[in-house]
Amino acid sequence: MKTIKDREYSFNHVKQRLKKRHNLEIDRKFYDEMNEKIKPYIGYPDVADSVDNNGDQEVHSMFIKNRIVKVVWSHSKERITTVLPRK
Repeated sequence: MKTIKDREYSFNHVKQRLKKRHNLEIDRKFYDEMNEKIKPYIGYPDVADSVDNNGDQEVHSMFIKNRIVKVVWSHSKERITTVLPRK
């Protein structure tokens, strides 16, 4: 079972990366909604932007507050763990 501490760390990491890399701010409720919205697309390599780390992580594009942002989903952690910088 995933601990609350681990989930809180992921939330804070994503929150910081969104602020730093995309100047977007989110709260915990929004992060939880992001994780729920992405779940139907997880596990379909043809939908993911890329898959790496021996298949544990998938990169997906998401609309977040009217912007397209690339997020990294971890299968082992069962949640979004980071946000990639803009190209």
